[in-house]
Amino acid sequence: MRAVLKVSGMTCVNCAKAIEVSLKKLKGVQEVHVSFELGRVVVEFNEELLDLESIKQVIESLGYKVESAKGKEKNLEVLLFCWFASISIMILMLWHTPYSLPLQAILSLLVQAFGGYTFYKGAISSIKVRVGNMDLLVALGSTASLLYSFLSFFKILPGEPFFETSAFLITFVKTGKFLEEWVKSKALKSLRDLFALQTIKVKVLKDGKEELKSPQEVFIGDVILLRSGDMVPLDCKLIEGSLEVDESLISGESLPVKKSVGDKLISGSLVVSGFAKAKVEKGFSSSYANLLVKLVEESLSKKPSLQRLADRFSHYFVQFVVAVSFLAFLLWYLKTGDLRLSVNFSLAVLVVSCPCAFGIAVPLALVMGLLRCYRKGVLVKNPAVFERQVDIVVLDKTGTLTEGKPQLVDIKLYDETALKLACGLAVASNHPYSIAIRQYCQQKGVSPIELQECKEEPGTGIYSNGLFLGRSEEGHVALKEGNRLLAEFFFEDKLREEAKEVVSYLKRKGIKLFMLTGDKKEKAIKIAKELNIDQFLAEAKPEDKLKVVEELQSKGYRVAVVGDGINDAPAMAKADLSVAIGSGTDLAKRVGDVILLKGLKGLMDFFELKDKTIRRVKENLFWAFFYNTLSIPLAGGLLYSKGFYLKPELAGLLMALSSLSVVLNSVRK
Repeated sequence: MRAVLKVSGMTCVNCAKAIEVSLKKLKGVQEVHVSFELGRVVVEFNEELLDLESIKQVIESLGYKVESAKGKEKNLEVLLFCWFASISIMILMLWHTPYSLPLQAILSLLVQAFGGYTFYKGAISSIKVRVGNMDLLVALGSTASLLYSFLSFFKILPGEPFFETSAFLITFVKTGKFLEEWVKSKALKSLRDLFALQTIKVKVLKDGKEELKSPQEVFIGDVILLRSGDMVPLDCKLIEGSLEVDESLISGESLPVKKSVGDKLISGSLVVSGFAKAKVEKGFSSSYANLLVKLVEESLSKKPSLQRLADRFSHYFVQFVVAVSFLAFLLWYLKTGDLRLSVNFSLAVLVVSCPCAFGIAVPLALVMGLLRCYRKGVLVKNPAVFERQVDIVVLDKTGTLTEGKPQLVDIKLYDETALKLACGLAVASNHPYSIAIRQYCQQKGVSPIELQECKEEPGTGIYSNGLFLGRSEEGHVALKEGNRLLAEFFFEDKLREEAKEVVSYLKRKGIKLFMLTGDKKEKAIKIAKELNIDQFLAEAKPEDKLKVVEELQSKGYRVAVVGDGINDAPAMAKADLSVAIGSGTDLAKRVGDVILLKGLKGLMDFFELKDKTIRRVKENLFWAFFYNTLSIPLAGGLLYSKGFYLKPELAGLLMALSSLSVVLNSVRK
């Protein structure tokens, strides 16, 4: 069984790792994917050995909550209380009365109890699974600060208490996390809306009555009702009425689109205004939005090497910070004998360090990269492709550089049944030439002869009991019976409008180009000249295309293959990066790492977004490294002799701002 759970309370990727480690220990769990970015846990488990309730209990025992979508309002209330209490403490510090210090102690204790509760839960869960996280650092720092203040308050230790430190530390960090979550939720709203499709109710018209059903209960041919504010749950065709729909969730286009009878509606679109009836054309599992949801889930479950490295570093970084904090306390106490000063430096080191900045630097930038790609009609199946460098792009011709819709312009028939036989063979294939023959026969009213045991050989043609329809030695398509020529078919295929622009763009990026085609050399030369492509191979079969990719890789090139057909699949599977045209065959799209839904021009969008995403990742990692390298020594008192040092509460604010800066950098355009 596969369960998808919404989990709140995760503050960084190490929290996600803690859940993953704990669930994997359960007997019966087969696979676990935890997305800190979306607050989702996907678990595959054996129902005979484990139930869903046990999985929920394990997650909640770690201090996280399996919920629907509540809890944010309480978080805001707690945050407002923390600010009220912290400001009150500051006022009491300036307004000296016999009750000032006791009131400060009570208020700081309340902030620690209510505001620090989530940090304690996270810290305990991290200790349980031995995975350090930000909660652990904040809990240690604020507790030590409060404990020292109470010991000073009761005169057990020398010095003055600093209740404001623990209160403001928690308040600042909670504020930073609240802002971080707010910005992140805004950025990921489109993805969350997609996931919401799984739980909405569909208004189905049955016998003149309106019935509410889940998307999974609606079938092809059912008529559904759509009104203002509804999300289109399934791919369908409008049969009555008219609508204005917002397709920005799918296409990124913000302006509403007018839809009238006969128009198709894409699942995931939002009805802005109007009322209509629509006939369902695809079931829930095949609808575009659900396929996109599955793709997103799969993409987020795959971690590129950069993210795995950042996660590992984030885990050990917490242990390193605790050690440095203890060392700072020891060195300053031995040097000055001032317990209060030593505690201050130790606490500052604990809370200024930011494992979250490392933890979210990669995943959030990748999620935003995926989201931007989806909005451009570029489906990325594995975020690891963002890391892959490309030296040469191998382009298929038919259906990739050309429109893939060849027109049958001339026929030579040498047998009166030839056209019917050709149509009978063409029925067994989705090759563009076969489609063109079928369309021609349909226009002429020619019915196909039913043939048995039709077998297609990619790159060659279709066979059936001695009959053959495929490429002839002369380069055009021929129908043969044994060695006897029955018919010849001549096609023309137009170059895609965007082909020249895409080729020029890739060349400007310094990427070499190689064209592959099964066509004759004359046609290949014509297209290559038109597009200014120097390297090409004509009359290439699937094995030839594969061989070209292998030879290029053996020379040290990192190869991307762009194709659309069955005969491109072997080469695409071998390539370092494979890109499928959205109008191509299902096999090509299955093999492809990237699918260009809006045609070849999407290749430019992909490379632009790929570069931007990796640039954001590097910027985030640089900032996280620079911030921690600079702030930890300062917090440890490096410049104390020059009159500069960080108070623990200011260190907490800096830590919160560091995480927030990584989030803002990831989501900015």
